[in-house]
Amino acid sequence: MSGRGRCPGRHSQSRADLSCRQRRAGNAASAGSRLLIAARRPWRRARRRSVARRTPAQPRRLRTDRDSAFGGRPGLGRGRGGRDVAGAWRRTTHGSGRPIVSDTQVELGLVYLVGAGPGDPGLITLAGAQALRDADVVLHDRLVAAELLNLAENADLVDVGKAPGGAAVPQQQIIRMMIDHSRRGRRVVRLKGGDPFVFGRGGEEASALAAAGIPVQLVPGVTSAHAAAGALGIAVTDRRAASAVTVVTGSEGDGDAPPIDWDAVARVGGTIVVMMGWRNFDEIARRLMSAGLPADTPAAAIEQAWTPSQRSVFAPLNQLRARAADLQPPVTVVVGEVTTLATPDIQRNIIGRRVLVTRAATQADSLTQRLRALNAQVVQLPTIEIRPTRDESVDAAVQRLVDGSYDIVAVTSVNGVGLLWDAMRQKGYDARALNNTRVAAIGSETAKALATRGVVADLVPETFTSAALADALTEWGVENRRILLVRALQASRVLRDQLRAAAADVDEIALYDIVTPNADVDALAEFKRGVDVVTLTSPSTARGLCELAGELVDLDSLHTVCIGPVTAEAARELGFRVVATAETHTIDGLVQAVGRYLAGLGPPAAGIRKPE
Repeated sequence: MSGRGRCPGRHSQSRADLSCRQRRAGNAASAGSRLLIAARRPWRRARRRSVARRTPAQPRRLRTDRDSAFGGRPGLGRGRGGRDVAGAWRRTTHGSGRPIVSDTQVELGLVYLVGAGPGDPGLITLAGAQALRDADVVLHDRLVAAELLNLAENADLVDVGKAPGGAAVPQQQIIRMMIDHSRRGRRVVRLKGGDPFVFGRGGEEASALAAAGIPVQLVPGVTSAHAAAGALGIAVTDRRAASAVTVVTGSEGDGDAPPIDWDAVARVGGTIVVMMGWRNFDEIARRLMSAGLPADTPAAAIEQAWTPSQRSVFAPLNQLRARAADLQPPVTVVVGEVTTLATPDIQRNIIGRRVLVTRAATQADSLTQRLRALNAQVVQLPTIEIRPTRDESVDAAVQRLVDGSYDIVAVTSVNGVGLLWDAMRQKGYDARALNNTRVAAIGSETAKALATRGVVADLVPETFTSAALADALTEWGVENRRILLVRALQASRVLRDQLRAAAADVDEIALYDIVTPNADVDALAEFKRGVDVVTLTSPSTARGLCELAGELVDLDSLHTVCIGPVTAEAARELGFRVVATAETHTIDGLVQAVGRYLAGLGPPAAGIRKPE
């Protein structure tokens, strides 16, 4: 070989030289490698099992602020990005078996100072989320959402937060923990609520780390200074009311910063946002009014903005603290005319409300996730259970379907779509078997379920009811047509009867039964604590809730929102108080109906209802 294009130096050594060196080092290296691997494997297996047992609602919490932050065993092996962390450790036992680390051999780990945003996990930045995914250790505040901690799948989680009125982990100890983990070669995320660089001591931490020679990356977050106002539909600046905004802390620290000049704050005009000042807000209000701010200046207080526990109160400045006496920190106060321009929206109406979801446990996620995305407190109480049914008549009908014996197949639910495809797959067929068969569906969700399986529904009536589908099929012309209806065991006979009356040749198959499950004791207890709204997605959920809780509560006292008119009619017959029905008979339409109904109650303020 000519060696053309190769760089000179150590990479140009001959293969023979390398082989010679490898043979000389072979015995010692192989022995050392076996010891390292043997020591490492049990720890890695144990950690993997620990992660597997974790549920999404319960993030790992390997240490608390009262545990030693330095006693944990550092990670071995090849880290993210190809870092050979294992090669950087020098191990000995000294009788105890604990490793001794040589700092000079370890590449310093990068420390990220990350803002988690105001409370809703969806409001973290993309950079912040990526830092969590890459982290080896996360030092987090008390109010950080569990969903964010779950992003750090391979990291140790250390709670260094401070509860109101409780003991705090000393700031110097937190800084020392970050330095120590970095010197062990670990990627560290310091996760703080809001923006660490707005009253969050992020600047102090960055300076201390830099002084210690630790590499730092700053990842700002969405600050509660304006996000809390946004949770109530308030824009902190608005050309109609305010062209300036002053953000001030109501809790002055022990540092060298000069005291707050409240007279100057009042003179600036515009909007005033007070953070961390709720406990002494009476004094703050007095100082502002003494400086000339009118006593009747509109104001709003928001507790735990952008979380399911959010509560709010609107009141004049001189009455705000008294009217919102039971709000607890963290509370953000917005003072100014902009609070009178708050724009209503569905999210603001749902935040903090307790909403009962009654769908089957296997189907509740879509509604639950939409409500939780709006920061509702969701109470899940499954009132129905889907049980597949199969017999010879079902198998025979499915065989006729794939053989092309039917002109039309009508599917009435998402459950029917899934179970029909299961039956077809068991016979070795897929969507191509329906090439010469027209497909009709009730509801957009059923049509979507068909589409995900490669079938575009030929007919979906605008009204998602059996009667509407029967009318639409009749307009098609069904005389002497062979039609297969796929339904639940106890489904309405309206569709079958109307089609037969139009001279159609109708077969039916019941692919599943809907039953009332055994009562979940914990879910019933949560339900008995009280809910703001009950959601019903079918007559079956209404019947199931009546069976499970009819003797525990007065059904007429429940504010019930239904997905459509058929469900609403069934609920009224059972004694439910139906306060709203979705205009669009879908999950999204149901969420919209819940929001519109709650809009009539106003935001969940302390004087109206507070989460227990």
